[in-house]
Amino acid sequence: MSTLVLSESEKTFILHGVEQNFRVDGRTRSDVRPMVLETDIVSHASGSCRLRLANTDILVGIKAELEKPLPQHPDRGRIEFSVDCSANATPAFEGRGGDDLAADISRILASSYESPEVLNLAPLCILPGKTCWILYVDILVLEVGGNLYDAVSMAVKSALYST
Repeated sequence: MSTLVLSESEKTFILHGVEQNFRVDGRTRSDVRPMVLETDIVSHASGSCRLRLANTDILVGIKAELEKPLPQHPDRGRIEFSVDCSANATPAFEGRGGDDLAADISRILASSYESPEVLNLAPLCILPGKTCWILYVDILVLEVGGNLYDAVSMAVKSALYST
């Protein structure tokens, strides 16, 4: 991960903004970004969500399929994440620029949803060792305007809820 180096004038600008309860985009410290959340928008998906959080735009589709459970977890279903960062989302994603970020988001989501307190995968098991539901979560980052990890997390949770 790269290190962000701020000049003294940038640090002063940020500190004065905090002291004066003012952000560059006109919001105060307690104002949240405008959000629009739509569910069940992809007709061929088991669940879906589109989240626009200010200038960040995320589309999530979930496909549920019956398959054999993993040998190490024969009594529960599975969830798998796939993230694609559109080259149009930000100039940094042109070429293969979004691949590292997509892999990082996918890894963080897989790690987060590993815990039964977040999502209990046991009810996704139909016949232990034989058949379970697998949830394939496909995430498309359409536009990046900040709060990307928060936006992806909210969109995934909403799409799962609509499944």
